[in-house]
Amino acid sequence: MEFKNVGFSYDQSKLILKNVSFTIKKGEMVGLIGPSGAGKTTIVDIILRLFNPNKGEISIDGENINKIKINDWRKNIGYVSQDIFLKNDTIANNIKFYNDSITDEEMVEAAKMANIYDFILSCPDKFSTVIGERGFLLSVGQRQRIVIARILARRPEILILDEATSALDNESEVLIQKVIENLKNKITVLLIAHRLSTVMNCTKLLVLQNGEIKEQGSPEELMADPNSYFFKVSNIRK
Repeated sequence: MEFKNVGFSYDQSKLILKNVSFTIKKGEMVGLIGPSGAGKTTIVDIILRLFNPNKGEISIDGENINKIKINDWRKNIGYVSQDIFLKNDTIANNIKFYNDSITDEEMVEAAKMANIYDFILSCPDKFSTVIGERGFLLSVGQRQRIVIARILARRPEILILDEATSALDNESEVLIQKVIENLKNKITVLLIAHRLSTVMNCTKLLVLQNGEIKEQGSPEELMADPNSYFFKVSNIRK
């Protein structure tokens, strides 16, 4: 996926994104970081095609994404945020929520990829366990991993994790980190994060400030530069 000189404004006055350009290769894991208000959420909204850019273009495999039917495009995008939606139903039906034609084998594979399979087997009724309204019978980390399994069961080409670990305790975050690490090279992942620990295993980081990509490189490259945003914020939080 390529952003090429993308600009965006909500009201034609103040630019939220300014000539944003970057490339995400297939199977790459990319972290998008930056201060609040930098434009990270806007980039996600544009990828999801909730808004169209005012200038520039976004393409995948050389094709402008606006030439792809919006329903077809969104089928290829998996989106997970910190806001968790689960219904008062079985684990199986929650994982199959978007597509009840998903086979049991596909459901099990998705649960394993989301690092929730062993927990499900420990439940009294396994995949038939009812989890309560909004999953209140589960921990926050367990809910989040079931949501990730639901998305992975759809087999998206691109997975967006938007502050998906921000509400988790340290133990749950470690489990989600293992999920993310296991997805590397299997699916294209875009991580939006405030917690820098979330992006340390990314192939590449994009640093967004004031609507512009100010830095990009591997975590190791940016950490080696004492003038980089990543280096400065990492040291402030130690």
